[in-house]
Amino acid sequence: MGIKVRKVESKSDLKQFILFPWKIYKGDDKWVPPLLFDVARRLNKKHNPYFEHAKAEYFLAERNGELVGRITAQVDKHYLEHWKERVGQFGFFEAIDDPEVANALFDTAKVWLREQGLEKMQGPFNFTINDECGLLVDGFDTPPMILMTHNPKYYQKLCESYGMKKAMDLLAYRTEASTEPDPIIVNFAELLKQKHEIKVRNMDWRNFDREMDWFVEIYNSAWEKNWGMVPLTEKELRAHALELRLLAMLWPEMNFFAEVNGKPIGMSITLPNFNEVLIDTNGRLLSLGSLKFLTHKIRSCRVFALGVKSEYRRLGVGAIFYIETLNSARRKGFQWGEMSWILETNEPMRRAIERMGGKV
Repeated sequence: MGIKVRKVESKSDLKQFILFPWKIYKGDDKWVPPLLFDVARRLNKKHNPYFEHAKAEYFLAERNGELVGRITAQVDKHYLEHWKERVGQFGFFEAIDDPEVANALFDTAKVWLREQGLEKMQGPFNFTINDECGLLVDGFDTPPMILMTHNPKYYQKLCESYGMKKAMDLLAYRTEASTEPDPIIVNFAELLKQKHEIKVRNMDWRNFDREMDWFVEIYNSAWEKNWGMVPLTEKELRAHALELRLLAMLWPEMNFFAEVNGKPIGMSITLPNFNEVLIDTNGRLLSLGSLKFLTHKIRSCRVFALGVKSEYRRLGVGAIFYIETLNSARRKGFQWGEMSWILETNEPMRRAIERMGGKV
């Protein structure tokens, strides 16, 4: 029998959709199982604020009654308005190593997107560029950092054999905590900090509402012209309020705002690499308290977001953030960090990271 692709229409279907990756990654010791409650929350169309400006359909592929793949197709009103392109996305793609299965899933997503009036399909995005996105094509020898993607090597072959072409390389730079940054950059950053009276402070989550407003303001300004960017809404950010509060309570020294005359001009968010402990939880976490208990084992961190408003980018704020983060990471006992991801076209950021000792 051939491949049958069907919509996810029941709670049982959704459970199968969520659990299917355990079949694909069985025996893969580099895979970090996603937290089940988090995946269920993100896929919940009634509670995920993404669906206030987007719609999606979820699909499962079967052969002889056995699940062999899954995919989502989604259309984001904010993306369409921002980029003026008739482009839809696919995401949450998982499949066995069989072109027939992958092609059936891609065809289904493409047809659904065409029915929405779209002309191109791009992915994978789970659901947007603000979530896990992209296809891993190099670096299979290590587990992914927190909120970074991981997939079998054969996924690239499945996508390319379908006719897909690379849209953009998303790079990850690794830096050892013991690496000394270029002293010229360090001194120059300090001079710029003094000259322009740039104040760098830790995020203050006691003033949570203000910090959330600043986060959204800086993000939507700093990333406005970045490839694939989708404006972030306050509701979408607040959907992660609990995680952000936990982050602030445990690691306030790793997260910064930069100000000039009391106005926000940039931010830097660094996440402890929770994947070092989540890899052993099998997708289940008893409580946030248990995560807090396990964090003493974490030895790496990821610079998750570093952005500066366009009119302030020549003030060396990125270098200031890097130095502040490196010093804090050393004090916290982190051994290495990753800056990811960085667009291949972002030459200024790439050069700065490389001069600081970062390597792809």
